[in-house]
Amino acid sequence: MTANRTGAPTSEEYRKAVSAILRQLQKSLSFNDRQLAERLGCSAGTIRNAKAEATSLDPLLLLTIERQFGPGAIDRCLHLAQSRAVGLPERMTGVDPILALVEALHRLVEAQAVDSEGGKRITRHELSKILPELRQGRAALDALISRADSK
Repeated sequence: MTANRTGAPTSEEYRKAVSAILRQLQKSLSFNDRQLAERLGCSAGTIRNAKAEATSLDPLLLLTIERQFGPGAIDRCLHLAQSRAVGLPERMTGVDPILALVEALHRLVEAQAVDSEGGKRITRHELSKILPELRQGRAALDALISRADSK
């Protein structure tokens, strides 16, 4: 990560991160610019410009992305601040955190099996296929930690 003299991220880095977030969302949802814009409550031009790194995306749209698609959806931007999103415990309503963690771990063990795509080394492709389970497991663990931290 290249930063300016204060160590803060640059506008260029921010725009690249936003573009990557939007492209990943579109890929995972099979959405075009118009469909993603409708889901986020903005114009297709806003999506197009942000993907082209021509403009900065309004922070309110980033918050909408995080709410719509869950903790971790904007982690590429938060990485610029050396941080990441953690869901609040109430976000895990109806999800058994232990089962979510076990499912994520199970998928990791499968990906590391000798006869898997990468053998004992988990490939990026294998990780991308199990990303929803990994995110759910992380959210479950974060919710448990948050519950333990609350007074």
